[in-house]
Amino acid sequence: MSIPGMKADEAPEESNIDMREVQGCTCTRLRSTTRSVTQLYDHLLGPAGITVGQFGILARLYGAGLRGRTALSIGALADQLGMDPTNLTRNLKPLIAAGLVQDGRDANDRRVRTVSLAAIGRNRLTEAMPLWREAQRRIEAALGVEAMLALNGLLDLSSVKLRM
Repeated sequence: MSIPGMKADEAPEESNIDMREVQGCTCTRLRSTTRSVTQLYDHLLGPAGITVGQFGILARLYGAGLRGRTALSIGALADQLGMDPTNLTRNLKPLIAAGLVQDGRDANDRRVRTVSLAAIGRNRLTEAMPLWREAQRRIEAALGVEAMLALNGLLDLSSVKLRM
């Protein structure tokens, strides 16, 4: 691995490692918090047989249907979810295998793969909604309404400003 500004035969100085700086890493802190939140949602959504990631996919497909779009391309859905299309494809496999999501092709361009919410997926989403609401309620109870609103605002702002 090369480090910018360092010659290939030079070893980095260990004195350059400041653990206070490392412990303040925004990414590490976000990942740790995200794991905790994900575990809570996944635990509560467990009786519905889906994870919070799968819940998000089903909800986005349901929302597309409300807007009159029966199917979304993999690319469009990945953009909405803030995911890479390859990761989305991997995450869709169990949903398709379970019959919750239907695989298809764009009517205007058969090369474009699309996905849509199957009736069983809509039923599963309906079953999961009270469980998801309970997870939301627990996060709100732990943080307080104002902190949760502030956190969501900062997350939205960060998402916009940090998009590559």
